[in-house]
Amino acid sequence: MVLVFVGTVLSSLVSLVQPLLAGSIVGVLQGGGFLAALPFGVVLAGLAVFASGVTAVVNVVGAKAGNRTVRAFRDESAAIALRVPADKLVQHPTADLVARCSIDSEHLSKVFSQGPVQALGGVVMVVGALFQMAVLDPVLTISAVGLTVTCLVFIIVISNRLTSFSFHRQEAQGAYVAEVTRALDSVLTLRAFVADKFAVRRLDKSSQELLEAANRGDRAHAFMSPVVTICVQATLLVIVCIAVVRVQAGVLSVEQLVSFFMYVMLIITPITGSAGTVMDMAECLGALRRIIDLRAVTDQPASRIQIRPVDAQVGGVPSVGSGLVGEVGFRDVSVRYPQAGGGNREYALSGVSFSVPAGSWVAMTGSSGSGKSTVLSLLEKFIVPTEGTIVVDRVPLGEHDDDGYRRQVGYIEQACPLFSGTVRDNLLLGRDIDDDRCWEIIRQVGLGETISAREGGLDTPVGESAYAFSGGERQRLAIARTLVGQPRMLLLDEITSGLDVVNREQIMNLIRTTMGGITTFAAGHGHFGMNIADLVLVLDKGRLVEFGPPAEVHRRSALFRSLVAA
Repeated sequence: MVLVFVGTVLSSLVSLVQPLLAGSIVGVLQGGGFLAALPFGVVLAGLAVFASGVTAVVNVVGAKAGNRTVRAFRDESAAIALRVPADKLVQHPTADLVARCSIDSEHLSKVFSQGPVQALGGVVMVVGALFQMAVLDPVLTISAVGLTVTCLVFIIVISNRLTSFSFHRQEAQGAYVAEVTRALDSVLTLRAFVADKFAVRRLDKSSQELLEAANRGDRAHAFMSPVVTICVQATLLVIVCIAVVRVQAGVLSVEQLVSFFMYVMLIITPITGSAGTVMDMAECLGALRRIIDLRAVTDQPASRIQIRPVDAQVGGVPSVGSGLVGEVGFRDVSVRYPQAGGGNREYALSGVSFSVPAGSWVAMTGSSGSGKSTVLSLLEKFIVPTEGTIVVDRVPLGEHDDDGYRRQVGYIEQACPLFSGTVRDNLLLGRDIDDDRCWEIIRQVGLGETISAREGGLDTPVGESAYAFSGGERQRLAIARTLVGQPRMLLLDEITSGLDVVNREQIMNLIRTTMGGITTFAAGHGHFGMNIADLVLVLDKGRLVEFGPPAEVHRRSALFRSLVAA
């Protein structure tokens, strides 16, 4: 930015010399002929080439600075998007976040190519031109400045409409990109249901809204351009009339008149481009506002308690020592639905209280929508309670450092999402672990033969959406990924609901043998995990209806008996 500013100022100063030389050439031509004016012409041409070269360098530097800034904003926006709390994803779905990370960030390059830095350099040129004009003819200068300011004020007033049109166009563009992203994310579902026309209709509607917003902006811009031209021409015409009167009166010579008009053009020229600049800056401010709004969503108070990582693991069971112990307590915990999104229910969880000793296996059951996943989301710190307190190891959960806590909490969800890349990429997720340990874990989960039989081994491509692996293999790879982190607490969100009975038992036995002895919360339907559970937690419509050992809960609760019999 410093180089751009210095270059712009230098180019402006050089431009201020050119009208004086042009006036001198006219004066010399009147008295001494072409040869006498030739040296002035050579100097003028040299200054013009020099100013053009400086402008070119400024443009290149500004473009590079703008591109670096766009990358910084793009990377920061992506990092912010990855931190959006789970309860805010309703207002900020994935497609909207994609638009903010791409389109909005791209607009910010215009700050460097057509923005305030160049405007500051232009101020130097305008001030210098006014000074020189005042020296040549103060009366004509006052008239020219008055007319120019009037023209500029008029342009600014009508330009305010451009700001609104530009922002709406930007919003429509972001909405269209979001719609395309949603369609592509669901492309296989659309094909399976032969719903291509449904997606096309939605895209067509969003595209039409973008077209209408673009047309409104372009109509305003099309109207703006001739208005600006008329204003400039009218201003110049009036100045010419006044100047002719001054020349006839003998106050101003011809060479001074030439210099004066060249200085007037130095002032008028920025006005002609003001409409485009206003629109570009409107896009930049709109993009910046959307990014800042997104950042405000993710800004949270700093946590206080740091949990030390686990030092070692023996036989798949974390060693006793530093780190998370896994004692959990819920004290009258409630979670309210955002914007009454739960239909007739105000709360996803209401007044839930229980205590779980460290190392316990807790089987959570209940009908769909009973609150099981909400409990897991609270323990994973995806969401925070609306009311009540959660304590882990006798410390309020909110006081645990997010990253330090999550590094010791294993989380396996039903979908077991895998990323496009290799087996190693999905296993490590950026962690630094040697291949021997990776193979050890892969063999533990029963994928040793499967992975080694494929060309590439750990470098075997997983494929987009993990199409290269079966459901059971994805489950096992997700378990292996969790094992790598050596968790001290485990959260399972209906991970076997899509598997047959044989695979379900294999997965449960695998988890029990590889990660037994740590606090585990397993959400599921029916008698999922009941044979190995220490405690059972029964939920119904967000309320805790039973809690205790499986045999006692089975004896007391008709709801539980009906759930496990299903």
